[in-house]
Order: sequence, then C-alpha cells, then structure tokens
Amino acid sequence: MRSSRIYYILFFFLAILALSSCKTSHQVVVSHHDTNINNTNYTFYSQKLGINFNGSEDLSLLSCLYDWLGVPYLYGGKSKEGTDCSGLVLSVFNEVYKIKMYRSSADQLKNVKEIPRNELKAGDLVFFKIYNGQVSHVGIYLGDNKFIHASTKRGVVINSLDEDYYKKYFCTAGRVIGIPQSQSTYK
Repeated sequence: MRSSRIYYILFFFLAILALSSCKTSHQVVVSHHDTNINNTNYTFYSQKLGINFNGSEDLSLLSCLYDWLGVPYLYGGKSKEGTDCSGLVLSVFNEVYKIKMYRSSADQLKNVKEIPRNELKAGDLVFFKIYNGQVSHVGIYLGDNKFIHASTKRGVVINSLDEDYYKKYFCTAGRVIGIPQSQSTYK
C-alpha cells in the first residue's frame, strides 16, 4: 500500500511538473499578402530610398537594392565589396530572380525588351551612352524618375533621370526578360 501511495505522489508530482513546464508555442506565420506588413515595408523603403512606392513593387527587389546602397565602386566588381554598374545589375537580378544577365552594360540590352521611358516601372533597366556614343552605363529604375546605379565617384547611389547629366546621356529603357510574373512588378 505504501509503495502505491509513493507511486501516486510521484505520478502527481511529475504530472504537475510536466504541465507547468509545457508551453504551447504559437508560431506566427506572416503572409506576404498581409496588408499591414506590406504597407509597413513599403513605407520603410519609401523613406529609405526616397521614392513614393505604390505597393505593386516587388519587396524582395526593394530589399535587395536597399542592401546595395553605399557599396563602393570597383571596376569589374560584382559584390558588396565593390561593384561597377553592370555588376550591380548582374548581381541583383541573379540574387532576386535567379536570372543570368550579361556582364557589360551594352550586352545587358540583350536581356531586356525595350520600352518607352514613360512606361518605366520599378525593376526596369535604364541605359546611358556616356562614352563614344555607345551604351556604357546602366541602372535599375525605382520609381519617381529615380534609379539606383554604381557611380564611379560615389559607389551605389540613387539619382534622378531629370538631372541634366542623365538627361543628356539617357539612351533607352528596358524590361528584363524572364522575370516570373508572380514576382514581377509588371502585373
């Protein structure tokens, strides 16, 4: 009788211990379609990048571009240690969309379907003829007539297509071929 009483006490003690240490964990799964989360993200990137995003832009692209801001210029570079303009484009589109881009800005024209400037959307490419009348510079359009690119003097920065320098050398714009429509800002 005494041994069964000890078992009951032991059982009771273990049950209390188990119940008191047992915690129900609720994992919160945030949907990428959650309006409040998306609005917060768009507000963040609008403030940090100085663009009024409308909510149709690809958040993974915006996040990636934000991470590249301030990377120093390095001719032939394509990493966050240093990059040139086409290296930035090549790296961003590989990282975000797994798209293999050509290496030079002139060749990256082959990766796009040319579009009129008034149809630009975030993620489109803008091309410039700065040297010898040939495409020699490329950037990624953000919105509000602004684009991100690797400047030889300032590294990865944002400029406006309305600046005299970029107006003078602007050549064409293009939409990258091969971006899955479910991830695209071109829905």
